[in-house]
Amino acid sequence: MIIIRHAWLNLKRNRFSYLKLGSFIFLLLLIVFSLVQIYQLATGYFTDYREQAATVVKGVQDLNQTGQAISLKKTDYEKLKDLPYVKRSQLNGQGIISSNLVPPKNQTITNYSSFSTDQTSGSYSPVTMRDNDSLKVLLTAKKEKLQGTLPLEKDTCVISRALAKENKLKLKDTILLGNKGQEQKVKIVGIAEFSTTDQLFSSDSVLINWETAAAIQQNIIQPDTTVMFQMTSKKALKRFVKDFKKTKSFEGYTLITQNWSQGLLQSAKDTLDLVFNGLIVALILGIVLIAVFYQLNIKRRQDFYTLYLMGLDRKTLSLSSSLENLILILGLGLMAAFTSQRLSGWLTGEWLIQLQKNLTEQEPFVDWVLPHFEQISSTSWLDYTGMIFAGACLFIMLLLVNLRIAQIIREPLQEVAKR
Repeated sequence: MIIIRHAWLNLKRNRFSYLKLGSFIFLLLLIVFSLVQIYQLATGYFTDYREQAATVVKGVQDLNQTGQAISLKKTDYEKLKDLPYVKRSQLNGQGIISSNLVPPKNQTITNYSSFSTDQTSGSYSPVTMRDNDSLKVLLTAKKEKLQGTLPLEKDTCVISRALAKENKLKLKDTILLGNKGQEQKVKIVGIAEFSTTDQLFSSDSVLINWETAAAIQQNIIQPDTTVMFQMTSKKALKRFVKDFKKTKSFEGYTLITQNWSQGLLQSAKDTLDLVFNGLIVALILGIVLIAVFYQLNIKRRQDFYTLYLMGLDRKTLSLSSSLENLILILGLGLMAAFTSQRLSGWLTGEWLIQLQKNLTEQEPFVDWVLPHFEQISSTSWLDYTGMIFAGACLFIMLLLVNLRIAQIIREPLQEVAKR
């Protein structure tokens, strides 16, 4: 009981000294706890996003198979799309076609000098072809401003607002696509203002569906097709690769699996490495600073001399001082853990929500699902890093205070011996 009493009296007696020391220790504990929680949470998110990226596979045409781009059977694509383990898919085609459109003034005009004379007579426009589901995803995004409807019917299209303005076109007007004598009338059913960073579409491109593309395929120059599929899980990827290779329409395609996303999450990985390095520095520097500042603090304390001279034995002094340090670290540790949980949650949440937005902009095809906090768990040594750091701080403080008490007891005895 006397040990508890003296520990409490010591805390009250040195409350101003402990206020300064406690504030410093609390700051160090808060930094360490916050960095640990930020790193763990961000690592969980990064791992989850990397797993999501690993479920995506892209089919790219081989260079020696460019003539097969538009002639593939859409039914083959539909069969792959309808597989139970395929979450979403996209069929995208690009090419150049003769048209009666004038490109917007701010667009770079492509050099067609490599084509024969009969191909390059007249004006040319890039044309983008997508399946109906992909058109819905592209044109119904909140960031896209669409006037009119989707080009889901044959011989319909959507053009950009810049292209419509340059050619003085409006909804329900028709444009001509195809070489002279083979022109196909295509009705404008939508005018869009694109803000997407999707590299598969440019503002001077005519956007059509696959049925419209099939009617004008013989007039499309440099046709190129890519397909993308996202699986429900990473395990389904091997099964899908086998089914894809068996499909006749995609015999001339090369599959790109995880390599397509190597640079996608690199900035997040760099930030994670920076947080981890900061954590290691905080742990090492924190231990050193605790030792230095606590040593300076106990050297200024005079109550050890007074209590010892008043008859308090070494054991009581040591236990009461250890107890006051234990109370101090426990209180500060709980406060730091509570505060860091909310601080790190706010900081990490803001960062990771922005990361999801950036990922969506970089690769809008992928359904980037925001991981749930409760689903992210870790069983690594990092789970105990905060407690280990607090325990190390307590151990150093106990060691220093007991060394100080031993020194104080030794000094009066040396004075007696001299006499």
